[in-house]
Amino acid sequence: MKKLIIITGVSGTGKTTLAKKLYNKLENSILISYDEFSEKICDIIGFKNKEQKSHLYDLRIKMYKELIEECMQREDEIIILEKPFKIKWKDFFEDLITKYNYNAYTINIFARDFETIWNRLIKRENKKEERHPSHYLDSYYYKKKDEYKPFFEYKYDTFKNEYEDLISNSINLGNVINIDDIENINIDGLIKEIFI
Repeated sequence: MKKLIIITGVSGTGKTTLAKKLYNKLENSILISYDEFSEKICDIIGFKNKEQKSHLYDLRIKMYKELIEECMQREDEIIILEKPFKIKWKDFFEDLITKYNYNAYTINIFARDFETIWNRLIKRENKKEERHPSHYLDSYYYKKKDEYKPFFEYKYDTFKNEYEDLISNSINLGNVINIDDIENINIDGLIKEIFI
């Protein structure tokens, strides 16, 4: 049976790390990382202001959805997705899962406590090589990429609310697997859980 593995969680929880580990372990899998896809689009055409950035965001979401459906249409065996998917994505996924006959797995990545994620995020966000400038700038062009300085865009209370909101508004489709300690994840055990 074809499988759709949806990895979700707020920034800094380890979605990308987990997705890449699964992708490297699972033959016949493809990985569609929203951030990687989005950053490439920004590198290609950039944006001059908030309005262009907002319009480009809408376009990237549309293209990302079309890419997911394209992979289902061609019956890719294992599709791995990673993004902070909230409840508004549920209808989109339910329709595709039914239409293309996929088994869904939602992997929610949390943490033992919010402070763990907050500290990990601070460490990651302040490394220039770790965070693409298109996330925090209102004007971005690839040719100037090396000129941009790291910027920590999150506020503690806002990010904590986002974290709690994602916990209560996760899409939770199909088989739900909750992970609260990404640092000690047993990838082989997780794969067994998915392929039982």
